[in-house]
Amino acid sequence: MLLAFVDESDQGDFHCFGAVLADENATKQLTERLNSLMRRACFDYGIPQNTEFHAHPMFHGKDAWQTVGQRARANLHEKVVDAIVESDVSLLLRHVSRKRLADRQDRKGYPERFPPEQVCFQHVLQRIDRVAQARSTYALVIADERGDRERHRERFATYQVAGTPGIYRHTTLPRLLDTVHFAPSHHSRMLQAADMLAFTYRRHQTVVEPDHRAQRIMDRLWSKLQDSGKLYEPGGWP
Repeated sequence: MLLAFVDESDQGDFHCFGAVLADENATKQLTERLNSLMRRACFDYGIPQNTEFHAHPMFHGKDAWQTVGQRARANLHEKVVDAIVESDVSLLLRHVSRKRLADRQDRKGYPERFPPEQVCFQHVLQRIDRVAQARSTYALVIADERGDRERHRERFATYQVAGTPGIYRHTTLPRLLDTVHFAPSHHSRMLQAADMLAFTYRRHQTVVEPDHRAQRIMDRLWSKLQDSGKLYEPGGWP
């Protein structure tokens, strides 16, 4: 069975989800590797050992990361990405353009208007289902806690009965088990991995770094993800 850990990142028109799919062995191994990285960061920089790999404050040097230098934070960011791509995982990265989605809904007269985060989450669920099918197994979806989690559970239940909206990739998600489970990311290194994955994707796609050194790092991280061979159908819609 696969565990699918899902988190999101958004900036203006760009709304994306990242997912890390792993079996129980890969989940254990990646969790232990991230714990090891944090133990080292605790020793080197004096931050609490239970500090979260939360990409936004880590990237910008906020919260627990405010006393850690920029170069050290960038180095640790890259080590987290290395740990992810070197693990036995599959990676999903999907985004939806808020403006293009609204334009499409207006142009085609959609009877029901779904927000971009719901559309993007649906696309991620469809791909988790396909990865599980390709591996002849099942998957349980675990997502970071969010205020609208009940709506996502309701939509997931609807998909399992009536199928996902539209003709393209219409499916009842037969390989996905139970419901969507939501958990606090600060207690899950795997959700933190999904957060770092989604942030790296969103940041690289939407921001030209003002510092050329930072741009080189982001380009390198994105190349590592692309070259890993573990990205399953990355891209956006419409």
